[in-house]
Amino acid sequence: MSAGQGETMRTRAITSTLTARLSPTVPSTSQTYEPLVRSALRQRLIHNIFAFSAAFTLVASILLGGEDETSTFVRLLSPGTWAMACLKWSVGVLPVIAMRKVYLTSAATPATSPAKIITNAIAKPSTRRCLAVYMSCTLMLITLNLCSFTSEERESLHLNVFVKSRKHPYYLNGRLLFLILAQLWLAASFLLRNIMLDRFVFRWTKPLNSSELPIAPSNLLKLLLTMTLFTSFSSLVYGVAFGVSRMLVLPLLLKLPVVNTIVRPFIAHFAKGPWTLTLPILHWSLLVRSFMMGLVTVMSWEFAESLFDAYVPQPIKVGTLTADPNVTVVSGITTQDTVFAHFAYSELAELASDESSAGSARRTALFGDQKYSPSLWNVLARQSLLRLGQDYQTFLRRGAPITPPVVVAPAAPKPKDPPSTPLIRKAIFKAPRQSPLGSMLDSVSSDSELSKAAEAVAGEMEERASQMHIPELFRSVAQSSAAAPAASAVLTRPTPSIISDCVAQLKAYGGALFVGHCPAWLQESAIRWNKWVYRERLNKVVEVCLPNRELDALIIEALSHFVCASLSEDRYGVVQRDIPRIIEAFLSFLSAIEEYQIEVNAKYTPPTPDELSQGDTKILEEKEMIRVEVARAGDVLVVVSDALKTGVANISRTFGDKLVAFKFPPRTARKLQSFVDYT
Repeated sequence: MSAGQGETMRTRAITSTLTARLSPTVPSTSQTYEPLVRSALRQRLIHNIFAFSAAFTLVASILLGGEDETSTFVRLLSPGTWAMACLKWSVGVLPVIAMRKVYLTSAATPATSPAKIITNAIAKPSTRRCLAVYMSCTLMLITLNLCSFTSEERESLHLNVFVKSRKHPYYLNGRLLFLILAQLWLAASFLLRNIMLDRFVFRWTKPLNSSELPIAPSNLLKLLLTMTLFTSFSSLVYGVAFGVSRMLVLPLLLKLPVVNTIVRPFIAHFAKGPWTLTLPILHWSLLVRSFMMGLVTVMSWEFAESLFDAYVPQPIKVGTLTADPNVTVVSGITTQDTVFAHFAYSELAELASDESSAGSARRTALFGDQKYSPSLWNVLARQSLLRLGQDYQTFLRRGAPITPPVVVAPAAPKPKDPPSTPLIRKAIFKAPRQSPLGSMLDSVSSDSELSKAAEAVAGEMEERASQMHIPELFRSVAQSSAAAPAASAVLTRPTPSIISDCVAQLKAYGGALFVGHCPAWLQESAIRWNKWVYRERLNKVVEVCLPNRELDALIIEALSHFVCASLSEDRYGVVQRDIPRIIEAFLSFLSAIEEYQIEVNAKYTPPTPDELSQGDTKILEEKEMIRVEVARAGDVLVVVSDALKTGVANISRTFGDKLVAFKFPPRTARKLQSFVDYT
């Protein structure tokens, strides 16, 4: 009975609620931060960029929509004017804004000269798509403008598709062709201007005043003046290019066998009659119409681009819209997109420098967070130092990309020889006895010491003979034997491309023709233009070294203010553990920038008194150009160096003698001591 009871009664473990629970990690930025920023950017795009650009197109259509100045009030009240303005904005401006939004990038173009900027842009597929968008918008605007002309205006401008000829009904109208090509040329010139300005790159700006926005009257006047000059210059260059192509390219097209058959029924009449570069001036009304049409188009594009440049980079505050703003903002800095990182760090920098009670409470909660693993401060410090470290390494490499390590493939192991029975290489049977004379002859013919000595002497004699002067006749005969083994090496050399050879020959022939037939002043202008296009700018070289300088300045500002605030608001001392790393990172970056600043400043030497007295304009212009580039390079370096100096000075001023409790490397300690002594 007792045995049965013992079998039925079993021990059972006591349950407990003390289980090991893992702390959650900081939420992903794609779930918390990025959707809010995208929503804010969408509102800016609709309420600021779309609305103001549409209003500008409407005003331009009312003021410049016709030749009769007295009909401005009538066009203002006309529903057709409003409908036409909406159509022009929809097909001519809206695609340009959408294209700018799609191809906006945070990576600046690593180019140091105009030639490299254009070469890099041509290599990108996005450039060709942008050109297609600009030209498509231009063609649609031309169609709408032609449809808006009255019958009297169309007859006065003679803008029919074909000329009125019974004998040749398919001859294209030269006036219409001139107008269309002028607008397409202007669209390509506007894209080239945007490429040179590197306009598709995100440019961080501080909050702007109302007077700095594109809708300000002073900026509108500046826009009008700039676009008028740009359109005038582009139209002038187009007139010269159109005339040169009419005199040189068209006769060549009409001489090609297949092309002649295709294009002659349409453009054969253009080859008849005299042509000069001043012939378009005789059609003054067409020139004025083309100029005004292009001016309105590029003004609408430039105003929309200016709105995009002004409103998109403005700081966005989305942390206060959520239940836990600290978690939202800290998760925002973990993004891989630099644009979103700009917005997140700008909000963090404002929080770090906020002196109100609400800001102090948010910082205290940030420092004391224990809900997440790793904590909010650990995520903030690690991500910030990681970004600074990456930009620091990029600066040390002077903007060069990271070279991948060379992986050497291990040598394949040699296959082991299969076991085999050793061969007996000695004579099995007893050899017959040789005579003394036969033994002597065998020793001489074998590979004996005597034969080796003879071969060494012969090699030395050949080497001396090769060093002696040999007549050309014998030299050619002697080298014929060495040419045979080298034939395979010659055949294995890569043959140059035929296209590259033709291009090089054409360049050389064109250069020789230009030098031989052009006047000296034109040659000098061409040389200066070529030097301007291909010369590397020192300030561009420095910009390549610091591609994320604005973001680095925001990171430094946020970290330094957080460290200063931690002295009184960090209850658990979580920030103090990272202070040595932060200061060391700041001072290492600052030392590298100061060394490079000395190197950059050394590139400029002021003109000597002798050079000033001689008055050599070329030397003085070159030195002035270097001085301007050095000053611009200094402005680029100052963005990060000033932020570093201010941050280290604030930390040393806040902590003072308490910095003795931290351990620093000797070089960092000496650099930090200079800041402590100064403050």
